[in-house]
Amino acid sequence: MSDEENPWKWNEFVEIGNNIHNPQKMKGQVRILEAIRALEYAEQLLKNKFIPNLPIKDQQLYKNLLPKIAEYLDVREYFLIQHCKAGLDESLFDVSFSPKKSGIQTGFTCDVSNGTQSVRYYIKTHQYGPTEDNVKSIRPPDTKELFVYKLLHHIGIGPQAHFIIPSYGTKKTIYIATMDCHLVLLSNLTKDTADNNSLLQLDLISRILCLRDCATNSSNCGQVDGKAMIVDFRIEKQSLGYAKEDILDKFYEGNSEFHYTGLMEAAVKTANVVKKDIMKKSLQEWKLLESIERAKLEIDGLVKRCGGKLNFENDLQQYVQDLKKTVEVLMKA
Repeated sequence: MSDEENPWKWNEFVEIGNNIHNPQKMKGQVRILEAIRALEYAEQLLKNKFIPNLPIKDQQLYKNLLPKIAEYLDVREYFLIQHCKAGLDESLFDVSFSPKKSGIQTGFTCDVSNGTQSVRYYIKTHQYGPTEDNVKSIRPPDTKELFVYKLLHHIGIGPQAHFIIPSYGTKKTIYIATMDCHLVLLSNLTKDTADNNSLLQLDLISRILCLRDCATNSSNCGQVDGKAMIVDFRIEKQSLGYAKEDILDKFYEGNSEFHYTGLMEAAVKTANVVKKDIMKKSLQEWKLLESIERAKLEIDGLVKRCGGKLNFENDLQQYVQDLKKTVEVLMKA
């Protein structure tokens, strides 16, 4: 590539990067093809040492746009591999993308088709990962967050989750893809459609796992076929560890810790004898200690497979030990 082509390739790269999330300019297969073209330009510009000689602000722009462009290809490649692992014909695979409708974390919606059926996934970055307004002050993925996604799915209270490692960008980002579970949001439930036992399960599991922005956020949880479901959350940092010796008293007490309103406020006023029965049945249904160990092994395996490709905040061992102590308190009740 001649020196004269470098500025043109750079301008094309920037235009694609700025429009990659725009559904009016990038639709269907066009987005994939344009992303491939932009990455080819990036490799050529690096090879010609054009990028390192750009002004600092343009070098930063390059670093910001590169992962935004590559993420579509990373997601497509991940689900194509899953498709082929299932023994399906590669020619039947198709994927389409659309903008994310809410939330501050960067991401999008992805529809994956195997030729006979299509499944929707919601793609986002990890908690405290890059946002549309901030790609600098980010923290590495926390293994506890990934663990909770797996655990919630194993006990039937969370959607299936996939973790996708970006091919470009920093070592501080991972994409979380959650399968559409046809959730009826808590905000859309009524006294007639809400299941009181499911609401109490949302409260109970939030206490066990130290979750916030969950049962108190009517857009992050709800019900699927009358059963409790959590699709987003935040793990609250605990200064004295995550074990909760007083969890049963707090569960009985109800609203003092979470400041519930509406349906959740009404649910936590349920009689303690009923709450205790729901708690015992839930622990038995969830097989919680077994599920905790299963989810931990999966995340340990993920960290090992990543090698040095990704940095993690990793105090999962302590978190799991404390969770088991909390569960044992409840099992003795």
